[in-house]
Amino acid sequence: MLVDLRAQVDLERLGRALFRRGAGRRDRRAAVVAALEQVAARSQERLRPFLDAERRAGRIRSWSGFAVVNRLLVEATPEGIAALARRPEVAALHPETELADSVFAMSPRTAAQDPPEKTSWALAAIGAPAAWARGLDGKGVVVGIIDSGASVAHEQLAAGFRGGERSWLDPRGRSATPVDTRFGHGTGVLSCAVGGNVAGVALGVAPGARWIACAGLPDGRYNNVLATICADWMLTTGQPDVLLIAWLLPTAGCDRSLQPIVDAWRAAEILPVFAAGNHGPAAGSDRSPANYSGLYPGGRAALSVGGFGRDGGPWPKTSRGPSGCGGKDFPLLAAPAEDLVTAFPIARSSYLQADGTSFAAGLTAGAAAILLQRHPEASVSELEGALRGRLDVPAALERLDKIQAVRRSRYSARK
Repeated sequence: MLVDLRAQVDLERLGRALFRRGAGRRDRRAAVVAALEQVAARSQERLRPFLDAERRAGRIRSWSGFAVVNRLLVEATPEGIAALARRPEVAALHPETELADSVFAMSPRTAAQDPPEKTSWALAAIGAPAAWARGLDGKGVVVGIIDSGASVAHEQLAAGFRGGERSWLDPRGRSATPVDTRFGHGTGVLSCAVGGNVAGVALGVAPGARWIACAGLPDGRYNNVLATICADWMLTTGQPDVLLIAWLLPTAGCDRSLQPIVDAWRAAEILPVFAAGNHGPAAGSDRSPANYSGLYPGGRAALSVGGFGRDGGPWPKTSRGPSGCGGKDFPLLAAPAEDLVTAFPIARSSYLQADGTSFAAGLTAGAAAILLQRHPEASVSELEGALRGRLDVPAALERLDKIQAVRRSRYSARK
């Protein structure tokens, strides 16, 4: 059982205070994480006497806390759950839920040890080589992913793994090193973002970036407990700069259950990049969390990534708006989503030809890493402003240059 507590951080108020102080991106992240941890620790500590008493009585077996949302994970009897529900500190209770269907936004084609194309057409289509020629390949930026896992053994990902205790989490405790499941979804999506472009195969937009991963969807199905564990770990421990969420909840319309988590990531200057989904071309085929509106700061829309095809036209399966969560535009940008070469973890040099907005999101995350290398102080909102539209790395760099110049001018004027 997930138990949400009433005490929560006012992220908008905190964000305004940090910007007034002129806090840098790293300082903003540290302040937001500290605030979330402090509120959670104080609130959860006040419940400890009750929880300990219930444990001694045998009504609560175990409990642990999270900070990304002030939330407890509690294993208890029905009597223990009822007692928790009566506590004034408790806002809501959510039973553990695992959805039956796969939630990945991919359409695999055929696996091949020797892919028919050695270089992904998507790289030239979005202008990645022009950025590389300027020395921009994502170096110094960390891309995270919550997915089926990621294979550190694959030739495209081996060199880019950040390493250390803060770079991999398997919530089920089945592997101490980064691995992927039979789906291979996380490996493929991540390779589009940060693949090392080795062995004559080029498919990663930001080959100089590092990566971390949490295996929150090991079987391709969404579980709200595993998602919370990974979400909290990404915020408090992994702390990537860009975070890939290349999956969706299966029900059409607006499901805001993940919005507090997304707000916390954004406030901590972690840019979530969402796959728009493959449920098109009908109108209103959007899914959450890609269709979120009203996000931190100031009511923004999620960075949802649809697809375009090899011919330059819209990829037909891309989910379409209008957003069920009330946003004006959905998706916010389009990236290559058809006939892509991606890493596949059945062997060190296995590849897959695949379609899907999952991989379009991976390409976009790689582009975001390049932008952050160029402007390490860029905020989540500034990155989104530079990226939206049709994914074009040189054009996005130019837009971000202008955004940063305006920001520096305004800051100088205030001084």
